[in-house]
Amino acid sequence: MDIFIIASGIAAYLALGSIYWSLGQRQTALKYFEDATVALALIFIVQLIFSITSELASMAGLNINLWNSLEVSNICSAASGIFWDASRKAVDMIFFVETEKAILASTPLTAPLVSVLSGATGWSLSELSLVAIIYMHFSFVAQVFSMVSSYLFALGTTLTPIPRLRKIGISLVSLYLSTSLAIAFSSQVTAEALSKIRVPQAINPTDWINIAGIIGDAAVELGRSLTLSIFASTLATIGGIGLASIFDTVMISVLRT
Repeated sequence: MDIFIIASGIAAYLALGSIYWSLGQRQTALKYFEDATVALALIFIVQLIFSITSELASMAGLNINLWNSLEVSNICSAASGIFWDASRKAVDMIFFVETEKAILASTPLTAPLVSVLSGATGWSLSELSLVAIIYMHFSFVAQVFSMVSSYLFALGTTLTPIPRLRKIGISLVSLYLSTSLAIAFSSQVTAEALSKIRVPQAINPTDWINIAGIIGDAAVELGRSLTLSIFASTLATIGGIGLASIFDTVMISVLRT
């Protein structure tokens, strides 16, 4: 939270209140003093929200400090690279299979084996095609979010304590929190999947023979991580909307007491 900006805003409320008070406009002055008090209360609520969310992230095994927007930006940038790596590995494996098919089809003796290889790798190639496309777009999203996350954090935490801009701030904070957690979780499960697979090598004769098993194992691991990533993204979308609603309800309740 940009303490300097928020402190400046509260100081401005107090200064305006003092000016109106000295001019004898006590009712207007009290309104500004009230705004300063509300801003302080909202700051406490924002801190509580971040603390709870950070605790939930720790319980989920995510090593992410949501208070540090630079760290979040770096995590998302690294996640973009992980997603891109998953996409490229899927493409490389598809290319390897298609290359083997072309080689087998080039001679009459091995041409019948093409249909056998196609049958053995058909489902895994379809899965890897989805993995390659979706992870590529995940990489783009993570890269963009790494560039805007600091602004979402700064604007959200700065605007939320301002009574007149509370709803905008809440929406930005919710977007920042939910998307950060979704990307961090997705990159973690994807990295785990990548550690369990390998791209077949052309110089390794056994890879040409066991290609169906290698591709199948990779399709299962990357398919699992992709499913979890999509699920996390869906929860982030729903959770972000729900989070904004909860934040607003809590803040309204506090302000009415």
